[in-house]
Amino acid sequence: MRLKHRHKKLVTLYKVSYGKSLTGAVTESSELSLFFYASEHPIDQRRWRDPVSLRPIERQMLIPEGFPDCIQGDKIKIEGDERIHRVTEARRYFSHMEIETEVQP
Repeated sequence: MRLKHRHKKLVTLYKVSYGKSLTGAVTESSELSLFFYASEHPIDQRRWRDPVSLRPIERQMLIPEGFPDCIQGDKIKIEGDERIHRVTEARRYFSHMEIETEVQP
C-alpha cells in the first residue's frame, strides 16, 4: 500500500503507563515517545455511536510510515488538530500498519 505524500501528517505518540500509589489509587501517566508521518483516513461515522448521547464518535484510521511502537491505550496528537486521540486498535500487516483512533472528550 503506497502512501500519498500530500496526505501525510506529522503524528506525535505519547506512551501511556499506569501506576499504583501506596494508597491504592491507579494513575495514568503519559510521556512523549516518538514522531512519525502517517496518512489520515476517516472511518464511517454511522456505525459508531456513543451509547449515552447516541452522537457519532469521531474515529480516524492512520496508516503510518514504517511500524511505530504503538499499542492500544496510547495517546496520539495529529498535526493540524488540537485534540488528543486514543488508540483503540493497532494492526500490523506484512506491508503496512493500521492504527485506529478515537477523539477523547
